[in-house]
Amino acid sequence: MAKLTSKIVLSIVLVFSLFTVGTQSAYAALFDPLPFEDRELGRNSNTYLAMKNRPTTQEQQRFIQEVVPYAVRASEQWGVPASAIIGMSVLESGYGTTRIAHYANNLFGIKVWGFNPANAWQLKGQPDEDFERAIPIIENLGPDRIIFDESQRRDNWYRQFNSYEDAFNFLAGTLLQNQRYGFAREKYQSNLTNGMSIEDASRQYLFDIANAGYNHLGGSYYRDAVGRIMNQWNLFEYDRQDNGSTKSTNGSVFRDVNGHWAEESILFAAEKGWLNGHSDQTFRPNNHLTRAQAATILSNFLNLQSEGTPVRFNDISTNFWAFDAVSLVAQNNIMNGTGNGNFSPSTDVTRAQVAQIFYNAGFYSQPAQGGTRAFTDVRDDHWALVAIETMRQKGIINGYSDGTFKPNQPMTRAQLAAIIHRLYENNEINK
Repeated sequence: MAKLTSKIVLSIVLVFSLFTVGTQSAYAALFDPLPFEDRELGRNSNTYLAMKNRPTTQEQQRFIQEVVPYAVRASEQWGVPASAIIGMSVLESGYGTTRIAHYANNLFGIKVWGFNPANAWQLKGQPDEDFERAIPIIENLGPDRIIFDESQRRDNWYRQFNSYEDAFNFLAGTLLQNQRYGFAREKYQSNLTNGMSIEDASRQYLFDIANAGYNHLGGSYYRDAVGRIMNQWNLFEYDRQDNGSTKSTNGSVFRDVNGHWAEESILFAAEKGWLNGHSDQTFRPNNHLTRAQAATILSNFLNLQSEGTPVRFNDISTNFWAFDAVSLVAQNNIMNGTGNGNFSPSTDVTRAQVAQIFYNAGFYSQPAQGGTRAFTDVRDDHWALVAIETMRQKGIINGYSDGTFKPNQPMTRAQLAAIIHRLYENNEINK
């Protein structure tokens, strides 16, 4: 009994230290004390979602904003729906508040089976899930208060990731590509090609992987549970069939641009084949443009031709959907990399960057006249001042009614459609 008492005291000290040293996120204060070997609390009570309160709406929003770029990049590289894997991360990690997410950056509850495996983190106190052998019980204090001998367990180790981004890359690039689940990705892409809406195709993807064993409660449960999250946060906006490069089924007619301020420009650019929509007949005019999408549009608009050896970037593989377009804009010195040999294809392109891009492309290569800046938020030493002022004076890129240009604000699909339409109307490109 003395040994057990010493073990209890040691466990309490170790558990307390977990919550006072080296915490990794602002969510630490939300956790209840970790269940430990104690006659009052026992173990394995609320071990998966052990929180005092549900995360606030603001905390939920912050989590989604944080993981969206990782999911979009993973979707672009491996072809799984971004909406689905974002929704999965929310459901499995409680918006990043489970102990597994907090201590191991494991948003999906991905296990590593074995005794003290490498690169893994142990979640102590969970219910017995290993049916191959009985786990010794130190003491049974009643339901949900069983003290297991954790050293003898192989079913409560979870893969340790360095970051949320690593977790998404492993899920989308390794786990969901294996023999068991790989078919679902192929089916998802086929469903989109055959005209299924993005929303339905993403939900079907969830159904298929769950039925294949990803979730033991079955396809219908997982599709509905994650689907509610996708609906709540409109996560489908982050899905891009071929990442925005597929024409709508009606050519240049989109069901979401009627009455939009840029409707004429959008339809004109779509008819010319410069800008395309999505398979569900939407254009999504207010969505931000990524650098890869901008490169594709510029390549189409300028009819760029190869200038020799393709330009390669560390973060773009040869099978990446926009590889050719990115190489073309780089060869023609229209868009360059972002440093360290990267292109950052999934990063939003800003209004200042677009002004500089068109200036680099040779439009109005004579700089703007006059030394007075027109916009209150573009300083005299701003790196894109000449390009912004030149495009403004030519009536190509306008500012806002409050006298600002908002240079760091992401460019939208509608805004770029308006810009290339104006360039065409001003006879700045061969018709």
